[in-house]
Amino acid sequence: MQALNVKELLNSHNIKATWQRVEIFKLLQSSNECLSADQIHQKLASNNINIDLATIYRVLDLFAEKGIAQKSVINRKCFFELKKLDHCHYFVCIKCHQKSNIVDCKINLIEEELSKKNFKVLSHNLEVYGICNKCYGGNKS
Repeated sequence: MQALNVKELLNSHNIKATWQRVEIFKLLQSSNECLSADQIHQKLASNNINIDLATIYRVLDLFAEKGIAQKSVINRKCFFELKKLDHCHYFVCIKCHQKSNIVDCKINLIEEELSKKNFKVLSHNLEVYGICNKCYGGNKS
């Protein structure tokens, strides 16, 4: 997405397109994983883009509030990614803290069952914690 389109997208969500918001948006857009505010701060700084960490937190919260970004809490830490048509869930290694997407969400089956019992699910959140193959020693058991 070109910078002009980013600005138009932010404006369409009633968000003023400041340079800080545009840079954070572009970083989230280029990432293939969810990122914490600290990770965003580090990645921007490595590209000589200096944005105060408090500003990053405020922008991320604004993006989540306006429906541009999805906020996930993993290991009691907030991570953000641009909202997609499909939602995602994560496997989190408790040793190295690597996050991997869980591709196929089966929770919709549970939601359908709950719907039959007159319970309307508004949202759900799923993180699975374990040890990745690298930390476990390469064994797949």
